[in-house]
Amino acid sequence: ISRGGTKSHKLIEPAHPSKEAAQSFAHPTMLRLRNLAGAGARRLALRRGAGQIQQSAAAAAVASSSSPAACSSSVARRQMCGLVAAIDDVWTSTPAGSSDWHGSVPILGDAPTLEGTSNILYHRGPDGMCTSRGTVGKYSQRWSMGHTRLAIVDPANRNADMPFNLKFGDKTIHLAANGEIYNHNEIYERMSAQEGWDHARFSGSDCEVIAHAYAKYGGPEAAAKLDGMFAFVVFEEDGTDGSVKAFAARDPVGIKPLYYGRTSATSDPKDAGAYMFASELKALVGHVDPSTVVALPPGHYWTPETGMVCYYNPDWLRKDDYAPWEEDGHHVSDDEIREAFSKAVKKRMMADVDYGFFLSGGVDSCIVAHDLLPFYREERLKTFGDDRPVPTFTVGMENSPDVMAAKGMVEALGGSKHVQHNIRSFTPEEVFDLIPKIVYHMETYEAELIRSAIPNWLLAERAAQDVKMVLTGEGADELFAGYLYFSHAENPRQVQDELRRIYGMLGNINLHRTDRMTMAHGLEARVPFLDTEFTRLCMSVDPARKMVDEEAVATNSRGREKTLLRELFEGPNSNGHSIPRPILWRAKAMQCEGVGEDWVSILQRKISSLVTDAEMDEAHVTYPVNTPHTKEELYYRRIYDEHYHGMEHVVKLWEGGGRAMGAAWESSMYTREGLKDTNLLSHSLQQDRKYSTATSSSSVASGASSGLVGSTLAGRSSPLNNSGFSGRRRHLSSAAVKAAEDARRSALSSGYTDFEAWLTAGGDDRSLIKEGTGANKYHIQPKPIDPAHVFRGSCTGNPPTERGYDAAKKLYDNVLSNLHGEELDLALRDVFAEQRARVASMLDLPEGAEVILCPSGSDAEVSCPAFT
Repeated sequence: ISRGGTKSHKLIEPAHPSKEAAQSFAHPTMLRLRNLAGAGARRLALRRGAGQIQQSAAAAAVASSSSPAACSSSVARRQMCGLVAAIDDVWTSTPAGSSDWHGSVPILGDAPTLEGTSNILYHRGPDGMCTSRGTVGKYSQRWSMGHTRLAIVDPANRNADMPFNLKFGDKTIHLAANGEIYNHNEIYERMSAQEGWDHARFSGSDCEVIAHAYAKYGGPEAAAKLDGMFAFVVFEEDGTDGSVKAFAARDPVGIKPLYYGRTSATSDPKDAGAYMFASELKALVGHVDPSTVVALPPGHYWTPETGMVCYYNPDWLRKDDYAPWEEDGHHVSDDEIREAFSKAVKKRMMADVDYGFFLSGGVDSCIVAHDLLPFYREERLKTFGDDRPVPTFTVGMENSPDVMAAKGMVEALGGSKHVQHNIRSFTPEEVFDLIPKIVYHMETYEAELIRSAIPNWLLAERAAQDVKMVLTGEGADELFAGYLYFSHAENPRQVQDELRRIYGMLGNINLHRTDRMTMAHGLEARVPFLDTEFTRLCMSVDPARKMVDEEAVATNSRGREKTLLRELFEGPNSNGHSIPRPILWRAKAMQCEGVGEDWVSILQRKISSLVTDAEMDEAHVTYPVNTPHTKEELYYRRIYDEHYHGMEHVVKLWEGGGRAMGAAWESSMYTREGLKDTNLLSHSLQQDRKYSTATSSSSVASGASSGLVGSTLAGRSSPLNNSGFSGRRRHLSSAAVKAAEDARRSALSSGYTDFEAWLTAGGDDRSLIKEGTGANKYHIQPKPIDPAHVFRGSCTGNPPTERGYDAAKKLYDNVLSNLHGEELDLALRDVFAEQRARVASMLDLPEGAEVILCPSGSDAEVSCPAFT
């Protein structure tokens, strides 16, 4: 556009440098544009007419080339990405003349600095990078924008790469946006068909509609009309009077991030500062005064005149007395909620690249899978004429609650015929070295959040190898009271208020993790549960339906957390697939818990060894803002401070050190270190077994392939099944299995039979047969003593009686001799069930009473903590 000088649009085609290279730009005085192998920088001189862009002959030549960076014909294209933007501050420091700008702001005056800073966000948009800069208004304010692109729809089209520089009559709009606008077609059609808007769309990009809506309605109204996930910055120039406006906005929930700060003032009073915006903190480092950095809150917009203003004000979120369920005629049916969720899922399926979903094995992600799969199969058949399996991704340690539940869900959805299941297994040792990199990308030191971010990093890294976009189950807990501490809420009003409180933190916690960990690997995540219409509907439901029964949590039964949500999706989907009951009713596990019950404790022990007591003693001096309370918190804080020193105020922490600690009621279930009793997370699918807790081996054979036989939840209406056994059992960790095998091998090497060797297994080292003595540390052998003698040892030192030895040997020979390891242990459950039934009969216990066979010693302390 030739107005007051030529402004250039620079298109950078990076040759995908390493992320280490992309992060090497640390300070504006040290920034240099790296010579990228095979990369070309093309300057396109663009002339714009009303509502359309006209390319010069040189630009047209580039557009007709075969380069992937070339502009092509305009078709619909969506992208997730990263943005940077800056503009001279004329609002608080007016220059003496139209060109009297002496402030040294490299990102405004130096093209390589702009390009290098944009490249810091390369990981958010590895498919390309564009920059624009120029001057606007009567004071010739300098402005600049940079944008990195992750193309999801029509990935080969480069015609609509942002930043957009569009002219609408007397208004010129410069726009950089990050996000997905699901209702872009509806907005534009309404503007053109009903409101006389006569400016054509030139790109088909969903984000272009932001510029049209801004020009038509102004910033606040435009932001309120958008349905999607977004963060954007607009610089507007009014050609009639030369005035300039700056505007920034973030989506209602905080799915996409946006920060801003102000450049440091110089000693010269004539020098004016500038505002700078970025998708991530790392792009602001070295450019702005750290103390001025602010995260734009969800549902807010910003202007230099007004500061931050909330534009998203639904009654359910803002009004303390909101209670439509008390009004006559108000009713939200289950069908309405299910239909709204299906619409939310369908909205988020728009893509021209392969996509899949994160399947943690928790009820939320399983519901997404349950709803998505029929739509996905229908779409594949209609578009491609095939029934290709949908990719899905799970992370966890071996035999963890999440991994085993996810496997069960995949089988319930038809197995590999319909689902391509990818599991990223990990060990604690392999992730410790990743923590500094993860904290750098997370841009937080909130301990609970980082614990979950570590496995999330591995999950996103694996998914990005196959797809560019995933759907996730984030947000259901904030709508349906999904956390275990809700079992201590005293009344429905407390539940409703707590849901509002934790919903307001989503942009700082759950969604912060989801965005940073996926975008660190060039992967887009979409969250159907947090669709604004679906949220409005769910939050208008009587919170009495969301109350959590503490006993139901303890017994894995109806009435536990998220019972309303679980009941909504008990039935089959349109393919006839249902969520297995052990999965539908499994305990809520945060990702750091579900990937392995002992993962957090292992992580914390390792980190504690890296922080000294002296550092903890000085923590209040070293970190006066949000002082760390544990060695884990201090370790994360130390890493954060290396990268974002002076920006510690930007991080928003849970009150009291964790989500549960800020509730209106007290709950002893969580501490700053996490969930106290991780045994609550174990479930029946964690063991690949051939025997059930309440069925004979013959009945198991007919259904073993499902992996769900013997579920303690299937078909039961009380905490007990017919055997009188609740089925709650501690998870056999790999360490416990190894100890049992070690004990068995030790006994075999001393000459005992396989049966006798197994009598020494399953305890601790006190049961171990010592080489050379042929007995354990209590001098006991796995053989019966003479019946004429009476012998009393300590807990693990009692020798078997001859009668007990013979009875066990008969059982072993008839049933168990071909079983090993966990199979042997699991097969004995029928024996214990029979013993419970006999005890109940002998004592004439009332129906519904439960008999617990409590072992003695250290094993009792682990498996029956309530009795210690």
